Amino acid sequence: MKHIASHKINTFGMSEALTHGILSHLSHRPSAKSARNPSLEAEQEISAIMGSNTPQPAPPTFTVSNPFRDRILAGQVCSVISCKYATGNEIAMMCKMAGIDGMFIDMEHSSLNFNTVAQLSLACNFVGVSPIVRSPSKSHWHLSTILDAGAAAIVIPHIESLDEVRDIVKFAKYAPLGVRGCAGNQPMLNFQNVATLEQNDLLNRETMLIPMIETPRAVDLVDEIMAVPGVDGILIESNDLCTDLDIPGQYDNPLYQNAVTKIVLAGRKAGKPVGIGGIGGRQDLLEKWFAMGDTWSLSGADGSMIQVGMQKIGKEYRAMNGRVQKARGGSTLY
Repeated sequence: MKHIASHKINTFGMSEALTHGILSHLSHRPSAKSARNPSLEAEQEISAIMGSNTPQPAPPTFTVSNPFRDRILAGQVCSVISCKYATGNEIAMMCKMAGIDGMFIDMEHSSLNFNTVAQLSLACNFVGVSPIVRSPSKSHWHLSTILDAGAAAIVIPHIESLDEVRDIVKFAKYAPLGVRGCAGNQPMLNFQNVATLEQNDLLNRETMLIPMIETPRAVDLVDEIMAVPGVDGILIESNDLCTDLDIPGQYDNPLYQNAVTKIVLAGRKAGKPVGIGGIGGRQDLLEKWFAMGDTWSLSGADGSMIQVGMQKIGKEYRAMNGRVQKARGGSTLY
């Protein structure tokens, strides 16, 4: 019986004898003086030439959940509830069950603190309602803290100049758009361990920076504001805009309507979504501007909705009491 020699096979699928021959050949070739490990370089060259039979794991992919952004960029009309008083995570679940797309967590006109905002943002992200946080100021510290707490979008009030727009982009976006600090374990990424470059790219794209237009001066700058890289949309603040136009509360006034029309059309031209706040009760105006290209509005607030519900109950019970007293014929019970 013929003896068959056995050959050990290395990770390249070659026998040790063949590998030794290739290594011997490569080791006698002239090499650069800077080479520190000729044997290692030879192994790497074999790997490059022959490939490896060892399966390589696919690089992990990470996604960000921001249903509000997905819907408005698809041209869908979105409902957003303003939150000023609710501090429990239950409000996020209630929004989800009601079919609300986003929760506008208002730090400008409330006493909500950063810890509460962080918990509300986590709850919203968990149930699939986008947390949209209005910052109390334009400061670097406020913007970065809100975003690190998990905001899917950040709204910046009182924008009056292009320099202010460039500043908020710088504070809210990672390099190369801005200088936001690169903190890991981001809530918007469900605390996944994501490489810094990939994290920065994902969050620059998926978290939205939305300046507010509240004055005639800002209306005049709307095309330039929309053109700034890093600006992801605009929110119109109707109450302040009408007040600055010296027509407070006059939503049918041509001055206000022309300003809103100009902003909505600028958004369509720039391919960036526009929202409108302050006229939640005027469904006729909202539908008009939705048809024109607006995509979202502040549709109500936690405090006002609770008040409306309580007032309805109070009114019903007062009316019921009148009927009951009449049915009793004016007699007393006790």
